[in-house]
Amino acid sequence: MYLVLEPGTLMVLNILISLISAVAFLAVALRRPHATRSGGMLLWCFANLAIAAGFFALLLPAFVSFRVPALPGNLLIDAGTLLNFLAIMRYLARPRRDLWVLTPAGLLVLVEIGYVLADYENMRVMVALGGSLRGLLTIAAARALWTCADESRRSVARIAAAAHGLWAAVLVARMLWWLVHPDASALEDPTTGFGLIARILLTATITPCILWMLSRELDAQLFHYATHDGLTGLWNRRVLWERGERRAEQVRALGGSLAVLMIDVDHFKRINDQHGHAAGDLVLIAVAREIGRVTVADDFVGRIGGEEFLILPGDPDAALGLAERVRAAVARLEVVDVPGNAPIRCTVSIGHAEQRDAALAWERIVGAADQALYAAKREGRNRVRSATAEPAVEPPLPPMTAARGSRLPETLRPAL
Repeated sequence: MYLVLEPGTLMVLNILISLISAVAFLAVALRRPHATRSGGMLLWCFANLAIAAGFFALLLPAFVSFRVPALPGNLLIDAGTLLNFLAIMRYLARPRRDLWVLTPAGLLVLVEIGYVLADYENMRVMVALGGSLRGLLTIAAARALWTCADESRRSVARIAAAAHGLWAAVLVARMLWWLVHPDASALEDPTTGFGLIARILLTATITPCILWMLSRELDAQLFHYATHDGLTGLWNRRVLWERGERRAEQVRALGGSLAVLMIDVDHFKRINDQHGHAAGDLVLIAVAREIGRVTVADDFVGRIGGEEFLILPGDPDAALGLAERVRAAVARLEVVDVPGNAPIRCTVSIGHAEQRDAALAWERIVGAADQALYAAKREGRNRVRSATAEPAVEPPLPPMTAARGSRLPETLRPAL
């Protein structure tokens, strides 16, 4: 047990685990450069290198005959704590206002350096100043992790936040112990061993958690790419058809109704020919944005291809009103592709279909909405037209295909 709690051994373990973490983050940064830019993987790499160097500097007196001041080692650990905080802020895309903690942290560093240069090294004062600096940054990092906005990463982020909270509690305990024992020596400090163990636990937790969060983020991105349209960000055709078929099944089983709105941008080929495909893409993005603005959370909206969109209204009875709001919103659009050019205007035609029959088929209601859309096009565009989907009617079986065991009509019996 003595070997486990011996400060020199614990410092060596801290150095090793920090170096392993630095290598892990460097590998991610080199393998996925985009993660370096958006997630701050290199910042975590440098943070762990600084912490490893700091513990190495604190361990030097055990191997050299001359006196080595503790200030450089403490400042390197402070720098690692600062870089860890900045990496978390960058990875979670926190706003700049959350960086206010850097101001008091910088003041504490200056006070610590000034005090040591003026009065050499006082363990009590260094623990108080260093603990305050690291505690402040650690609590700010824990708060950012705990309030992670991304649902796919939140649960893992809170594990990392709990580890930061444990480390902050140990720092506070160390400061309180030195406050109560102002005349004690470093050898009499029982909190050093526990502090070094807590530092090991923090590094051993934060590194897997960050890598796990990165993995979850990549999984969420892959799911998004598989289910959303790459240009507009709306649901894609496959997801729309799956949702529509499920709703049709629910109507079949439970009754009710289902409505579909098919939307097509009028004269879209003309827009592409006159202004270019880049301008056409801007128009589609703007139309998708307007559709999203007038719909509500219960409405399911997607792009089914080209310049066509589809809406599954959450309230089928309000579908016609929603269609008219979409039409009017798009008609007011003005899209500017190049500053100084005249704005591009466009309209949409919308086909509406609703089915209340228990024998509802998803393909039939989509077909009815499509026919209503073509009717709106024929009648001049920039309008809404409705159609009613007719339930599929199974044709009667021909007499010769009657089920086995049934009695054939007299006229079809063979002559004997």
